[in-house]
Order: sequence, then C-alpha cells, then structure tokens
Amino acid sequence: MIVPKTLEEINQMIADGVEENISLDYKAADALQNTDGKKKEIAKDVSAMANSAGGVIIYGVKESDDEKRKHLPETITPIDCRTFSKEQLEQIINGNVSPKIEGLLIHPISTGNEFDVVYVVEVPQGDTAHQNTKDRRYYKRQNFISEPMLDHEIRDVMNRSEHPKIELLFEIVKETYETNLEVRPFNIGRVYANYINFFVVLAEELVEGSSGYNNPSDELVEVWGENTHRDYVDSRSRGLYTHTIYGPARFEPVLPGLYGRATKIRVKRKIEQDETAVSEHEITWTVYADNASPRVGSIKLKDIRVIEKEEEY
Repeated sequence: MIVPKTLEEINQMIADGVEENISLDYKAADALQNTDGKKKEIAKDVSAMANSAGGVIIYGVKESDDEKRKHLPETITPIDCRTFSKEQLEQIINGNVSPKIEGLLIHPISTGNEFDVVYVVEVPQGDTAHQNTKDRRYYKRQNFISEPMLDHEIRDVMNRSEHPKIELLFEIVKETYETNLEVRPFNIGRVYANYINFFVVLAEELVEGSSGYNNPSDELVEVWGENTHRDYVDSRSRGLYTHTIYGPARFEPVLPGLYGRATKIRVKRKIEQDETAVSEHEITWTVYADNASPRVGSIKLKDIRVIEKEEEY
C-alpha cells in the first residue's frame, strides 16, 4: 500500500477515484472529536486495520454521498491542528488499543492554510490481535467496514508471531560492465525462516537475457529466488580452465532482523537512464516462508536505491 505523504498525492487519489479497500479507509474531519463515542470509533478502525492486513487511514478526506460513488473520495475536509493535534490522535490510539500497535505512524499534511491539516495514519499489520479497550472487542476490516472478529479469527491473528515475516529489499547495483537488480529477503518477524521462496515480476524490456525466465504475459518476466546456498568444496584444473566444485544445495535460515543472500537479475543498461517511461515501471513480488501466509508487495523502479560499485583490483 502506497502511503501519501504530500497534498498533491492526496489530491491525485481523489482525482483518480482511488476506492477504499481492506488497506485504505477515508474519514471526514468530523471523525476526530474528543468524545467517548468518537474515541471508540477511532480505536475500532485502527485496531481493525492492524488485525487485518495493515494499511492507511486518511482523516480529513470525505467520501462521496452519492450511492453510486460510495467509498470513493470526494473532497478534503481539513482538520484544525489547534483543535485536534497529532499528539491527541496518537494518545487516543495508544490509550484505547491494547496491546499498543508498534510501528504506527501519523503523518500531518498541510493543506496550504496555516493550521489546516490532513492526518495520514500508517497502520502496520499487527503481530498479535489488538483489542479496542473501549468496548473490549476485537475488530477486522471486511467489505470497507470494521466488523467484530470471531473466536477462531482472533486465535489465528494471535498466532502470527509464531510465523516468520519476510519482505524483499531491492537495490540496483551498477558495476563497470553490468548492472544488476539485487533482491534480498529480509526477516521483519520474530521467528527465523527455514525455507523462503519468492517470485518477482517485472517488465521484460528491462531484463537482459529475459528468455531464460518464465513469462506470465508477453510483456512481463517472472524471476524465482530462494534462500539456498552451496558450499565451496574443491577446484580442479582442466587444461587452461579451473573447474569449481560445490556441495549440495542447502537452505540457509534467515534470523529475525537479518537479510538473506541476494538473487541477482541482470538488467539492461537503459535502466540507468533517468527516463519517466523507465522509472515508472512497477515491480511486484510474492514471498513464501515456511507455513506463513504468502506476502505480496510492489515497488516502482524509481524508488529503488542505486549503488555505484567500484571495480576491485
């Protein structure tokens, strides 16, 4: 889920008619009030987002009143930060959701007037079930709304901390004679991952030698990676050439907070050019780790860090 950080990005979401979904919720300015009823609703919506897939709640954007355009953003309804501050919102969330949602962020975005803002609340997926202490219930996001969770759903969410949580780090590494897109698994969970498999889908025109990969469509290629490693065993000379011998492939567990080995995708030199047509390409990925649910994500080429690697002598 892309988190808007500027007024321009929010206006673009309104212009594009970006609909609410399991990871996106719009709330008009009147949703933020210092009453018990509103505090209960804030805690319910935020905890439901954390108990589901995580996502973004935008306070200060009103949905359309037209039944045919329901769940679509209509206009900005600014919040006076003197009346309702970022700190107040943070205190309401932390004081009425248990346990505290680690990693939650609130981004105040100015609308151009001195005190008028929109609050973008970035809610990570929780590692356990979070309760709305106002009514002692657990909620989830479903069909655009927050609904109470069933017992088995609460138990399932509470077991999240028992599974590894893997995301993918992308870097473009430029060397003298080639450029590679390096994909590295990163364990953001609390338990180590024994087995990791991931699939990265990107535009065929970016990949060097794309014929060696799967093609989910005429314009895309799919690259597969895993956390395996083969140990060096020996080397033997055959005339002018040296043949390196490796042992059998084995899985290398990835511990919490650490990275796995990088999978390199050879890309064409044009990836280095600062062209909108190239930089706007989106890369999508799916990662599997042990018995955890698959995780999916995406990143634009322009948002990937570029590393200039000096030639070693």
